[in-house]
Amino acid sequence: MANPTPKVDDSSLARAGEKLIEQLLKVGLNGFGPFKGAEDSAQEALRGRTPDEAVKVLIRNHCAIAGAQGFVTNLGGIVTLPVALPANIGAAYLVQTHLAGAIAAVHGNELDAEEVRSAVLLCLVGNAGSEVLKRFGVTVGSKVTMTMIERIPVAVIRRINKRVGFMLVAKYGTKRSVVTLAKGVPLVGGLVGGGVDTAATWGVGKYAHTTFRRSAEVEAAEARAES
Repeated sequence: MANPTPKVDDSSLARAGEKLIEQLLKVGLNGFGPFKGAEDSAQEALRGRTPDEAVKVLIRNHCAIAGAQGFVTNLGGIVTLPVALPANIGAAYLVQTHLAGAIAAVHGNELDAEEVRSAVLLCLVGNAGSEVLKRFGVTVGSKVTMTMIERIPVAVIRRINKRVGFMLVAKYGTKRSVVTLAKGVPLVGGLVGGGVDTAATWGVGKYAHTTFRRSAEVEAAEARAES
């Protein structure tokens, strides 16, 4: 008789999620393995390019490295996440955090700002991020934007971050998933040969570009109106 799947309570997942997001923001934004810090990657991509062109370069480069054969194996010797996630999933989260952070920086956001870091995390759960914000009483339009997140009190932002961490761990960190993410969330699906799902990384990059570009356009319009 097969052993029953162990039950994992929400508090355990919440603690694991907090540890995960702390490490993702620390390592994913500061750089690891083949990646420089996200800010440095953004500035490098911007040399001689428009922001839109720079984002295309960032997405292409991250997808290429993430999908390389043996990437996950090599990453294991560089950084270890403090959560029992499959190696390929942990690698994917780090790559996607770095990509979203670099895109945020391309559009002029300070990566040390708490609201920007929260927006980076929300990019990892894609369209489900809107539901997270609604859960905490934030009015959300058709898209999540930095302009929207900047209006959220810091205490609420920290609770949002914890919820995102919970979702990420619950999705892949246990055999018994207690959270079902919305259809179309750009997270990693099946992986082959140790490579990170490039389609998922591409999806996070596109979502981040939409989020941070829209905010940059709003700020530019407001500046023109004031001048």
